[in-house]
Amino acid sequence: MPPVIAPLTGHLDMALTQFAKRFSQNGLISDLLAPRVPVGRQTDKYWIFGREDQELTEQQLRATGAPAQRIRRSLSTDSYFCRSHALAADIADEDRAGYTDAGDLEQDSTQALMAKILLQKEDELAAMLTDTAQVTNNTTLAGVSQWSDYGNSKPGTDVETAKSFIRKSGVRPNVMVVGDDVYTQLIAHPALADRFKYVQRGSLNEQDLAAYFGVDQFLVARAVKVTAGTPGFVWGKHALLAYVSPSTSREDISAVKSFIWDSAPGTVGGIGVVTGRNPEPTAKADIVGVDFYYQQKITAVETIYLIKNAVA
Repeated sequence: MPPVIAPLTGHLDMALTQFAKRFSQNGLISDLLAPRVPVGRQTDKYWIFGREDQELTEQQLRATGAPAQRIRRSLSTDSYFCRSHALAADIADEDRAGYTDAGDLEQDSTQALMAKILLQKEDELAAMLTDTAQVTNNTTLAGVSQWSDYGNSKPGTDVETAKSFIRKSGVRPNVMVVGDDVYTQLIAHPALADRFKYVQRGSLNEQDLAAYFGVDQFLVARAVKVTAGTPGFVWGKHALLAYVSPSTSREDISAVKSFIWDSAPGTVGGIGVVTGRNPEPTAKADIVGVDFYYQQKITAVETIYLIKNAVA
């Protein structure tokens, strides 16, 4: 038995915190699409630079003795707020006594709590990036234009349209995200199969689709959530093109970022696991709680394009 902790004196468990920071679920893409940016304050503003660098200045010729035409870069601000996302679980003494052969109950409880927090993080990002009110650069496919219509649809053309739009922001889209339903339709699409028929044996994979669509990363979002007893894919039947900076900072123009309050109290790098004894003695249980301070935010809507309902 671990030492009993007096009621109301829960403490940061460093070993479990490091375990929680290392844990990640298979199939989640939120950290790939919205890289983490550590911040020193829970809430703050950040600068947004205008696009004057891409505007032509008509008068650049300077007469002798005349001053050069001055320009200004416009600045605006937006803000973030890293809210606490927290869950807790009871570890009853009776459960611990019977768990010795199954593994580490504290670690398993921490993993279960962190998995639910990360799934919520994934679901929040999917809801935000498939919302046409927030991702204003978008198209919705219907009928014969949907990629599940093998005879009429043109996924390559649709993606090139999206890529062309993003390139007007000054960067090249380097990431494409699709839901699992979209992926299963694409790898069987005759247009793609014909492209690889002389070089590819067996079914197509993510690397083949990255080459076909001309992106550095082709991500298949396979996270599953259960709603009212029915499982379904978090990301639905959509496709997304975006630019993700290879070296993320607060000054790049990545489409989406995850702001992480890395100095939040009771955490290490924004994540903390707190353990303590249940203050009700008759419960005969410890409590383990996991905390994660973050906010995911669209930071450059010009570098993202949504293809809604890519398949039927």
